[in-house]
Amino acid sequence: MLETYFSAAKMLGHLRSGPSGPYLDGFAAALEQQGYCPETAVRYLRAAAHIGHVITEQGAGLTDVDLAAFGEHLRTCRCPRAKGGRRNHHTIYGARLFRRHLVELGVCRSAAVGAASAEPQLVADFKTWLRKHRGASDPTVRLYARDAAGLMMELRSDPAGWRPNDVRSYFLERTSNSGSGTIEKMTTSLRAFLRYLAVAGRCQAGLDGTVPAYAHWQLADMPRYLSTEQVDRLIAACDGDAGARRRDRAIVLLLVRLGLRAGDVAHCASPISSGKQGRCGSAASRATRSGCRYRKTSGMRSPPTSNAGRLPAGTISCSCARSRRAGHSDEATASRRW
Repeated sequence: MLETYFSAAKMLGHLRSGPSGPYLDGFAAALEQQGYCPETAVRYLRAAAHIGHVITEQGAGLTDVDLAAFGEHLRTCRCPRAKGGRRNHHTIYGARLFRRHLVELGVCRSAAVGAASAEPQLVADFKTWLRKHRGASDPTVRLYARDAAGLMMELRSDPAGWRPNDVRSYFLERTSNSGSGTIEKMTTSLRAFLRYLAVAGRCQAGLDGTVPAYAHWQLADMPRYLSTEQVDRLIAACDGDAGARRRDRAIVLLLVRLGLRAGDVAHCASPISSGKQGRCGSAASRATRSGCRYRKTSGMRSPPTSNAGRLPAGTISCSCARSRRAGHSDEATASRRW
């Protein structure tokens, strides 16, 4: 069954050589039966093989799989074949599913009683509060309690002594190797737990604000600005006498040197620049006279710059159709080449 997810003979040999090897084919079949996609199943199978090697190094066996010890190992894991993530939700959850599979086979004994007794009392109270006052479902309660227990185990002190830097450092360390979905869930659950502790008087108020928001919106990973050296290289890349290069250079200079916005450049005519005033007349300012929709936009002034007077001629023209129909054209505007 492993051949469904792995094709390399070397990887198949590695998976089957460990303590978890005899049970991986059955675990793969169970994952397929439960409807997991191939990418997720591969991660869970790697986690199952990983926990088998870790348990052997610790001198234990599959009859007593300790997920807490495996989680502690992942903090400093340097296993050469621990692919698929050393510390993230998929690794932990895959190991938990594999342990559940071993319990169903009778290989590993259940530790439900021990796990329930090891839960911190604050987390148990938090779960009760979620059910009673928030009407949370069981999956939501388990998710929130998991992250709350992780925070309690990491800081290992009375919440009254938690500092904002401690909570923030824990969150950033946990999310450094996690996906966007895991980060968003952890942000929500930790903030809810910290608000509960503050209302109950168990920690200082405002700690929930130390959990940063995740930049999940579109293009959030793009740089906010370019350095001076990067701008110079960008301008130099537009050198040449070809029409397209002259157009690109004019656009870049308008954006960088005169501080125009993209919409201004898109509706801008050939700039009229003088060394004294540095005036750049846009299509919007001329279109106002012809009843164009850009009525509130006026000509923009900017101080003269080193490249303001060297924009390539004949590369930009007015794109306002109503202005052209009305016959308002600037004498300094060259023929359109866009």
